[in-house]
Amino acid sequence: MCPFLSLVVMVALNYDIAMKKRFGLVFLTPFILASCGVAKESTYSSSTLVYGSFFSWKYVASKDDCSKDIYDLVNKLNYLADPYNEYMGSSNLYRVNHTHDEVTVDADLFDLVKTAVDLYEKTEGNFNPYMGKITSLWKTTLFGAADDLLFEGPSVSSIEDAKALIPALLEEVKGTSVELDETKQTIKRIGDGYIDLGGLTKGYSVERAELILEGNDVKQYLINGGQSSLGLGQLADNGKFKISLMYSETESENRFSLGEIDTSTSAVYEQFVTVEDVTYSHIINPHTGMPLTDYSMAFLVGEDSALLDAFSTSCMIAGPEKSEEWAKKYNFTYSLYKDEGGYTKLVAESEELSKVRI
Repeated sequence: MCPFLSLVVMVALNYDIAMKKRFGLVFLTPFILASCGVAKESTYSSSTLVYGSFFSWKYVASKDDCSKDIYDLVNKLNYLADPYNEYMGSSNLYRVNHTHDEVTVDADLFDLVKTAVDLYEKTEGNFNPYMGKITSLWKTTLFGAADDLLFEGPSVSSIEDAKALIPALLEEVKGTSVELDETKQTIKRIGDGYIDLGGLTKGYSVERAELILEGNDVKQYLINGGQSSLGLGQLADNGKFKISLMYSETESENRFSLGEIDTSTSAVYEQFVTVEDVTYSHIINPHTGMPLTDYSMAFLVGEDSALLDAFSTSCMIAGPEKSEEWAKKYNFTYSLYKDEGGYTKLVAESEELSKVRI
């Protein structure tokens, strides 16, 4: 019998004010992606630190290793989509955000921004790529600046100070868009909002990595885009991956058998802080500008990892009725959860997804 994968899909990142530090816990059970004795096939695996987490892949192929192609792609996207840092000799997202002139960009950044604009429309603004200033404000307020080792956590006053800035920033967001010229491969930012593609880049990268593998006739693979986005190929003998969601109250809850499909997970458990019994997360509601949501987790399954990445957060913001509508329109399945005492409680699920629960 060929082995199968048992994978816990969430990354827990909490902020402990008393300890004055951040800590991350990644739970990933060991797995083997095996060819079960098929001749002339080799197993390849590698990883790289991008988007603030590890992006990894493992696959079985009879051709030469194409890991370098994946490595080069995701690292390239990492700096192209960086809204905070300028890179010498590169017209990345930082450059686009700091001018109102047309910027000639790399084809990969052009396609990523074009995808973001398309998903902004499809999600009815629930995925909003123009929220960069608001995202940055809450990131610093709730979790501290990257170089602030003495950050002691947010306070009621610091949160109120941030809230006071939101109305003006939301007006900037409403007045922001981009002009894309495919012939010249240019991006022109209209308005004063900043573009932030953090809710899309991992899923987009998984989708592009899958194209590299499939272009090399690879069928057996696992691509782990920082735990929140997964690209699942086949296992040996067409077996299925066994996927488990963290923060389930019992070990038998929220397990799925999946293969030749993509998944995306968004959750408040990844990054959050509680101040006076109010839980603030890294997930920002683009309509209110607040890091608050009624739902604690969304798990999506479908064919397009980039689309799933944008919709997983959007489903948490919009709720079950809109999630069901989107699922039918854009061909994905979903489960949606609320928090109950630190555990997920299922509140809505596609019928098709419930059939692959195990």
